[in-house]
Amino acid sequence: MKLNGDDVRAIAYEARLSLTNAELEGAVSYINNFLEMAGRFKELDLKNVEPFRFAESRECPLREDKPEPFAQAPDILAARCAADAGAFFKVPRIMEE
Repeated sequence: MKLNGDDVRAIAYEARLSLTNAELEGAVSYINNFLEMAGRFKELDLKNVEPFRFAESRECPLREDKPEPFAQAPDILAARCAADAGAFFKVPRIMEE
């Protein structure tokens, strides 16, 4: 799958990115090179390749996820930028819409 300038410009618009024509040309080339490289994986014969151990095991190799108290919350809330934000952080608006 090859992308053209219009495709990349539409993706950049959705990502709220502004690209010059030179940046757009570079992005089209970069993305198409990446897609071509990723497409080569389809050519590989992986029938006799064993999956990673954790992919076939029912045991999770990661630590158990358990909630723990977070004692710094009051200090963080006390240091927030806007005093009128109450118990919330006031984040500056970054989008025009």
